[in-house]
Amino acid sequence: MKYAFLIPIYNTISGRLLPQFLNLQEWCPQLDGKIYTVVGRTHADARNWLCTDGGGFSNPNKLINKVDYLVWIDADQQFNYQQLNTLLKYESQFCAGWYVKDLSNTVMIADWNEEDFKKQGTMNFWHSNEVQKQKNPFEVDYCGFGFTKVSTEILKKMEYPYFRQRMVKIGKYQENVSEDASFCLDVVELTDIKPKILPKLRINHLKELYI
Repeated sequence: MKYAFLIPIYNTISGRLLPQFLNLQEWCPQLDGKIYTVVGRTHADARNWLCTDGGGFSNPNKLINKVDYLVWIDADQQFNYQQLNTLLKYESQFCAGWYVKDLSNTVMIADWNEEDFKKQGTMNFWHSNEVQKQKNPFEVDYCGFGFTKVSTEILKKMEYPYFRQRMVKIGKYQENVSEDASFCLDVVELTDIKPKILPKLRINHLKELYI
């Protein structure tokens, strides 16, 4: 099998987005993929459960030995077949679409710069206008995992748990790094591979409204 479509669901899926996941089920045979979901687990726990198909510490390679790519689709992302196909067909071990996280149009991709963090108390997140100016795919230090493709060859080089939450101290600040950002940083340190953002692949992010 080529693709495992991994969908972490904390509590529910919006009725507005349910049709696309039903469509994904229909697309799976032609894409050589299968959907995996988990409900009620949070953040790192959910991602570790999914990418091992529940194998955890006892069988961390249970899923990655059977598929070529893990395709992460968060339950609050809106996408269509063309967008999914763009992600799947792009030749990369680690690539992603992008989406904004709030009404400020801040994007869930960032560059790790500790000197800037000391000054402002946050990393350098991209703005949607900056992404839209990019003509070609570009690398970043980390990205949100709402619509992301990762080669299983990367995970085969890592130790389980694949998703952790780093606690880092930078100047006067102590930062609890999210599980997806921590994964990206771990991959860079281990393989020198950074996530590549596809600037034309913007996905809607459903919170209270589309943004």
